[in-house]
Amino acid sequence: MKKIAALTSILFLCSKISFAQLSYNFSSYSVGIGVGIVRADADLAQHITKEAIFGTLNYNYSPYITITGELQAGKLAGGNPNTDKDTRAFVNNYKAAILYGDIQAGEFIDYQYRDLLNILKNIYVGTGIGLIHNSMAFIQRISLNNPGYVFPGENSSTELMVPLRIGYELKFFNYYQEPHIRLNIGYQMNLVYGEGLDGYNDPPSMFRNNHVDRYSMISIGVKYNFGNPVSYKKPIGRF
Repeated sequence: MKKIAALTSILFLCSKISFAQLSYNFSSYSVGIGVGIVRADADLAQHITKEAIFGTLNYNYSPYITITGELQAGKLAGGNPNTDKDTRAFVNNYKAAILYGDIQAGEFIDYQYRDLLNILKNIYVGTGIGLIHNSMAFIQRISLNNPGYVFPGENSSTELMVPLRIGYELKFFNYYQEPHIRLNIGYQMNLVYGEGLDGYNDPPSMFRNNHVDRYSMISIGVKYNFGNPVSYKKPIGRF
C-alpha cells in the first residue's frame, strides 16, 4: 500500500513539473492586424486626425523580443484653405512599409511572484526603419491670397521614415500556458525625412520649417501566434 501511495505521489509530482515546464514555451511566429488614428505634424499649423489600418508578420525571438514587418495604409491631412493664413491644405493617401523591433521589460526583469513587475513586464519600446509613399488626394496648390503663386512640391513621393514606438502588450494563454493571442496598444511617432508628407516644399525664407516632418499613430492590434513551441529561460505566464 505504501509503495502504491509513493508511486502515486511521484507520478503526481512529475505531472506538475511537466505542466510547469510547458509554461516556458512560446511560438516563434505571429501574424497581426490593427487599426489606428493618425495625425500629421508637417508644415501646416492645423493638424487633422484621420484613420489608418495595418497588417504585420512577426518573428518572436523570445516572448519579449519581436521583429516585425508591417504594411500600413491611411490618410494624413492638415490645413484648410478658408482658415489657414496661407490658404494651404492637403489630404495624403499614404502607404508605408516598415521593419522594426520591439523589446519588452520582461526580457530583463525578474517578475515571478511579483504583482507589480508582472504588470510592468509587458511594456515595450522599439524602433526601426521604413519607407512611406505619399499620394495627394487633395492639395491646395495655388495660393488664394496670391493667385499668381503656385506652392512648390510634389503630389507623389517616397521617403525614408523612422518609427519610435512605445506601448503595452496583453498576452492571452492557451491550455499549455503558451502565449496564444497578443493584444497591443501602442503609440508611435514616425519621423519622415523629406518634404512629401504634406506635398509642400516652399523655400524656408517664405515658410519657416523648424523640424522634421512626422506623423503620430495611436493604435490597437491583435496578433495570432503559430509555429512549433520554443523553450524560454523562465516562465512566461503570470505568477
